[in-house]
Amino acid sequence: MFGFNNKEDLVPKIFRDLEQENINFIFLNLYNSLVENDLKIPYIYAKKATSLRNIFELKIQNMITERVLKFSKVKQFCPYSHKIIKAYKEGNLNKLQLEAKMPKYALARLIQNVFMSSNFILDPQVAFESFVYDKICKSNVKARVDIQENIIIINDKMAIMPSFFEDNKKDINLALQIIKKNVFEIFYIVYPRNKNFTQHKEIRHNLCENNKTLLKLVPYTINNQILRRC
Repeated sequence: MFGFNNKEDLVPKIFRDLEQENINFIFLNLYNSLVENDLKIPYIYAKKATSLRNIFELKIQNMITERVLKFSKVKQFCPYSHKIIKAYKEGNLNKLQLEAKMPKYALARLIQNVFMSSNFILDPQVAFESFVYDKICKSNVKARVDIQENIIIINDKMAIMPSFFEDNKKDINLALQIIKKNVFEIFYIVYPRNKNFTQHKEIRHNLCENNKTLLKLVPYTINNQILRRC
């Protein structure tokens, strides 16, 4: 689990030894890969926040302040959004009755998504897959990037299998099954980079040699830097 409840942050074991700022930064990268643009949170909050919960508290407070200072007419009035924002400001979210619709204001949607339950948790595997796919697309803007059964494929030549939880034996066996049925030049199994996994590791196997496929375990850094590949 990666997120927080009413008492504490819930951080994957591989990141628990990091400074809070780095934990915040990794979490924001994963969170931002899952949400639409108007709910993404700038990375400056990773430096400011004292906890994962505080990232959202600071962002929401700034959005509330901006609404107060903004005097232009609202393009679309949303009573439900106003109820959510008012309840948050008064500390009464637990008394607010949820409606079967999505609030129109980004501020209200953020409050509803994050603070309308006792915890806010990202699924690390889903978030990591989304993050890797998003970053690969941005780094290979001219390439054809497809997904087949959670495997990211670039130009039918390179395959990337993101796995948040490291299980070398299981992942290698799965990769070999896929290699056996396809023709890839390179197959990468990528795990989040952490203190226990910092170097690429090539896997030698007869099947790889016969198929002329390079199989590697790769530490994948979770940051927002984009390196253009083509």
